[in-house]
Amino acid sequence: MLIKKTIERLKKHKVEIIDTLSVNNWRHFRGYFLIREKYLSNNIDDKFERVFCGFYIMNGARGLTKPQKKEFFKLLSSRETDLEKILKALYRVPGYKNSHRIFLSFGTKLLHTINEKLPIYDGNIARVLGLPPQKYPDSFEEKIRDRIDIYKTLKEKFKILLADVEIKDFINSVRHELQNKAILNKFLWQNKYISNTKLLDSMLWALYPNLK
Repeated sequence: MLIKKTIERLKKHKVEIIDTLSVNNWRHFRGYFLIREKYLSNNIDDKFERVFCGFYIMNGARGLTKPQKKEFFKLLSSRETDLEKILKALYRVPGYKNSHRIFLSFGTKLLHTINEKLPIYDGNIARVLGLPPQKYPDSFEEKIRDRIDIYKTLKEKFKILLADVEIKDFINSVRHELQNKAILNKFLWQNKYISNTKLLDSMLWALYPNLK
């Protein structure tokens, strides 16, 4: 059911997805390619952090404060891959209005940067794939366990989708069309920096607005 429904939606909105991912002078992939290039070169400098925060919408009241960003990039630089440790570390640093929050989305973006085969949790993707909503029990440990369980579900769904032949063929088709469009737009498409996981992630993210 997951595969059938997902492929039907992706095929129906293929043109809109490609348009969304290439608008504003290819802003989506331009930012992502720079992040990949700098990270793989171990060049986590001010420009990397600035582009990363802009690309992943980490600025503003719903994002991270300067102290939280400092902790985030410290975790990224140390290549921390334990989601529980990442969530707890970011939670400990006070945010806007001295609040403490569990940043599941940002935590998974950190994990994906280290390992591009890991999916990213995002509101759009959560809705498209029907992920369980985040719960808010009284216990902090239960909240953390809930977020970890949600991410586990996301990884399982991505594994199922990426193993399907029809989905893989569709990803390859979109990749080919994006490459051709990039040539026409004189945009440097860097295929080596975009895994099937990330391309599927981008497609699902771009799909959601077309389903509303």
